[in-house]
Amino acid sequence: MLFFRICEAYARFLHKIIVILGISLIFAVALQVAGRYIPFIPRYLWTLEVTNFSLIWMIFIGSIIGVREGKHFFVDVFTFAGGQINPKLQFILRIVYYVVVLTVTLVFIVYGYSYFVKWGMIQSSDITGINLGWLYVSVPLSGVSWLLFLVESFLKEFILVKRQKGA
Repeated sequence: MLFFRICEAYARFLHKIIVILGISLIFAVALQVAGRYIPFIPRYLWTLEVTNFSLIWMIFIGSIIGVREGKHFFVDVFTFAGGQINPKLQFILRIVYYVVVLTVTLVFIVYGYSYFVKWGMIQSSDITGINLGWLYVSVPLSGVSWLLFLVESFLKEFILVKRQKGA
């Protein structure tokens, strides 16, 4: 299905972006530390902004990947000690999971967009002059991405499974 291929391509893209952000974070922090302790290396101020930008984007992209892989927002409270639970209870817990994640997702989309427009678009960085909207847009973008991967997961878990059982 085309939707699943798009989701897979987007997930691969996000994995590559998070690696690039991680490398830039390591480089910027290493340059900050070296500038502080090695006399001939200057203390650059732009590294502070690269560090903040990389760290914030890594957190949000990591949360997107976590939602896609089912490793975020879910706690296996009822399956401790390797025990099995009733399939009906498991079904109810999965529905509760989707409702909770969807609620958080909608909050991030609606309020994140408002936050981005009201605060991000009017601020600019003191050091580099970059519009901070590039930083604030990470909130609604993560919400939209969570929604995309939540729909993908829901389709795989409930719709496609029922079609395969019925076929």
